[in-house]
Amino acid sequence: MDARVIIRGSAAAAAWILAGSALAHHSVSTNYFVYEEAPVVLVGTITEVEIRNPHALITLDVVDSDGVTTEWLAEWSDGNALRRRAVDIDLVKVGEEVTIHARRHRKVEHVVYIRDVVLPDGTIVRDCGAGIYRGGEYYATCDEAEDAQGQQDPFNLVP
Repeated sequence: MDARVIIRGSAAAAAWILAGSALAHHSVSTNYFVYEEAPVVLVGTITEVEIRNPHALITLDVVDSDGVTTEWLAEWSDGNALRRRAVDIDLVKVGEEVTIHARRHRKVEHVVYIRDVVLPDGTIVRDCGAGIYRGGEYYATCDEAEDAQGQQDPFNLVP
């Protein structure tokens, strides 16, 4: 086989694979409502914690008023970002009953994107994207980051 055919075929295959990967991952704002549109408060027991890329995941069993247990999947920032922003992710443990404030997924039932996790002792574990640059702007606090995005704190968690 001609070397040019192999090279062109390999380049085309690589481009196809990379394009598929780029299209498979969408932004949070594409998949989830903003907090004001669809805030969700879940109280339940953590059954699984995966701090990884491209998103950290917490699985939670939530028991409703009728005693029916529903499994919820809560996505969070990627593991690298959570660590870089010094979020106390090691405090979030399997078996603990927590309260999660989140934003609802636009299409998938029982899937949310975490705003914060409130531990049994009242500790708030939160990642709002503060302490980072967005474009040319630096946001040192959650309030600054959210004000810049035009979002409010519907749960009144930030003093």
